Amino acid sequence: MKYQLTSDQISSKVAGETVILNPDKGAYYGLDEVGVLVWDTLEKGPQTLDGLCDAVVDVYEVDAETCKGDIDSLLKDLISEKLVEIID
Repeated sequence: MKYQLTSDQISSKVAGETVILNPDKGAYYGLDEVGVLVWDTLEKGPQTLDGLCDAVVDVYEVDAETCKGDIDSLLKDLISEKLVEIID
């Protein structure tokens, strides 16, 4: 299973953060440092959960299990807001 950014969002970097707009909802979202790293990795193309965790573990001191749980939670939030979608 892979994840990718939806076409229903617009994102921009502002003062070191990534700000995302869902124009359908008129809602803005901000990401913390780890969220920005995940988003930047997704901008490169579809990614697996393991691939996203590899990117995070390379930069931050976190064990793989904690990383997977945290990234999975973030992805679920982004999917529920229609900012990320699952592809096969």
